[in-house]
Amino acid sequence: MFYYDFFHTFVIYNIKNTMKRDKNLKITTNTHQILKKYCEDNGLKMFAYTELLIKRNCILKPQNKDKEDMYGE
Repeated sequence: MFYYDFFHTFVIYNIKNTMKRDKNLKITTNTHQILKKYCEDNGLKMFAYTELLIKRNCILKPQNKDKEDMYGE
C-alpha cells in the first residue's frame, strides 16, 4: 500500500508493508517434522498452511461458549 504524507513543501513517500511476518511459533521437533513432511508431500508452504489451520480453527469455526475449554475449566 502506498500513500503520500504532505508536510509543508516536502512530500514524504511511505511504503506500508502489510505482510510483516515477525512472530515465531514454538512447536516440538516431532510436530515440526510431521508438518514439514505433510507440506512437502502436498506441495504446501509450511507458514501458509499453519496460518490456514489457525484461521479455520480459531476464526471461521463458530465458538460455543457453553463448552468447557481444553483445560476442563
